[in-house]
Amino acid sequence: MTVGRRGWGALTGLACGLVVLGPAMRPGYLLFYDMIFVPRLGLGDRTLGVDGSVPRAVPNDAVVALLSTVAPGWVVQKVLLLAVFVGVGAGVAGLVRSRTGGVAAALVACWNPYVAERLAIGHWGFLLGYAALPWVASAAAACRDGRPYGRARVAGALVLVAMTGSTGSVLALLLVACVLVVPATPAVLREPGARLLDLVWFALIALLANAPWWYPFLVASADAPADSGGVEAFMSRADTPYGVLPSLLTGGGIWNKGVWFEERMSVLVAGVALLGVIVSVAWWVRAAGWRRHPATGGLAAAGVLGLLLAGLSSVIGGRDFVTWVVTSVPGGGLMRDSQKFVALWVVLVAVCVGTLAETARAAMRRRGAARAGSLVLALALAAWPVATLPSLAGGALGQWRASDYPQGQLDLADRVATLPPGGVAVFPWTLYRRYAWNGDVVTLDPWQRLISRHVVVNDDLPLSSRTVRGEGEDAHRIGVAVRARTDVRPALRQAGVRYVLVLTDQPTAPGVPDTTRLTKVAATQDAVLYDIGPAGVRQESAPGPDRYLGLVAGAAAVVLTGLAWCSSAVRRRRGATSGRIPDHHVA
Repeated sequence: MTVGRRGWGALTGLACGLVVLGPAMRPGYLLFYDMIFVPRLGLGDRTLGVDGSVPRAVPNDAVVALLSTVAPGWVVQKVLLLAVFVGVGAGVAGLVRSRTGGVAAALVACWNPYVAERLAIGHWGFLLGYAALPWVASAAAACRDGRPYGRARVAGALVLVAMTGSTGSVLALLLVACVLVVPATPAVLREPGARLLDLVWFALIALLANAPWWYPFLVASADAPADSGGVEAFMSRADTPYGVLPSLLTGGGIWNKGVWFEERMSVLVAGVALLGVIVSVAWWVRAAGWRRHPATGGLAAAGVLGLLLAGLSSVIGGRDFVTWVVTSVPGGGLMRDSQKFVALWVVLVAVCVGTLAETARAAMRRRGAARAGSLVLALALAAWPVATLPSLAGGALGQWRASDYPQGQLDLADRVATLPPGGVAVFPWTLYRRYAWNGDVVTLDPWQRLISRHVVVNDDLPLSSRTVRGEGEDAHRIGVAVRARTDVRPALRQAGVRYVLVLTDQPTAPGVPDTTRLTKVAATQDAVLYDIGPAGVRQESAPGPDRYLGLVAGAAAVVLTGLAWCSSAVRRRRGATSGRIPDHHVA
């Protein structure tokens, strides 16, 4: 059986994923920064985004909860992480013409600073959305050219991307708009009016498909205004000696210095990476690369747009504009972490490198070079991302290690599930933890997922330069009481909290309430659970059916997508004898 471009791209992605994750593929959980998976994530109101809280992990947690019903949490985590590499590898391979170009493009798409830094900070949902972008581009190109199932393919892609979270959906919609608007081939395109209708249709699908997270966000009980300082805290930064723009050009520039890779600060190494990007893109432009695939013209526009958005908040005037958007426009917080938009540019660079590799091999073959030799030399042109980021291999040289939750924690979580109703507040009052059993790695508090009920933690984000205030007013009131060393029980009761969980293996500096007058319910070697009693605890009013509107809208998107596929099948059947030649470029 012959393996095509996408097949070779998928195999390249799988190989990259295994090399990158390395020892992290062993049984156990990867727990660092925002990368939190648990053995059994419950499918409840919180994971579905209908509990009234700010939906920070919707629908990602719901997807994980569903998958966790058929496999252990650590297996789900490893499968999702490998899916990033396989998906983006196969996707970009479909945007070039040859298997050589597919392997080269897949290598660059899988091994770059964007993937490395987002993986290091635990943004697996971002990366799944990134992996879907090449597929979205191909589907949008098929729709733009009036190919069979074009509309249905884009609608299906947008629904699938919506499951990865808000970031992937925003990037995908930008990409669809660019591919539909920017013509890339001399082929007969659909009429402008038809393409405008397509844009409206896809905007509607994206709006409905993403309602499970944006609707609960709009109605959530988050009374605190967005922190304007968050724009500066999360703006793109220079992780190379050459400044912010060169850092973004090479796919880096994330705001968190703690996840930067050391070799990126080398003048020589960063210079080679920058030169590789410039040469690849320049060659692609010179060779009219936007004509090599129906999607690449729009991808080029989207890549440049993503680069501009990524660097916008790093300039003074742009920072003011982004601050206004974040603080004044509903949903504007999506622009706060600006570096994520560079994902579009990274996909474009991967296609440029793939095009350069296949062009170079063709030129060497014309000059009489041996087939194997020309292949090796062509792929060597695409090896600079690996050469300039070697410490990504082996789980970031062993930094990413699989760990197991202590049995005591799991038993305590099970004990909480048997207690009378009431929320749980976790102390010390900080969002991130360091556990000795996890190598003292900074990790997001896992108790929000270990316990399948309302859990309140400090949602302020501590950074090296400042603390960005969270959105939860209940958490803010509890934090004020803890810092003032006053009786914290009134604030807990107002937040619907009945149980206090104190982690005794953590530094107490962020704040622990006085527990001398509280009833001890359970204890382990590393944690103690207290009950403040039911009296006076705020009883949540029975939520109305309107809380499910977001999920209903998401289901409507699935139904509309299904109808689009059925309609395309009917038209395809009717036109089977029309003699239309399918486009071999759109895979």
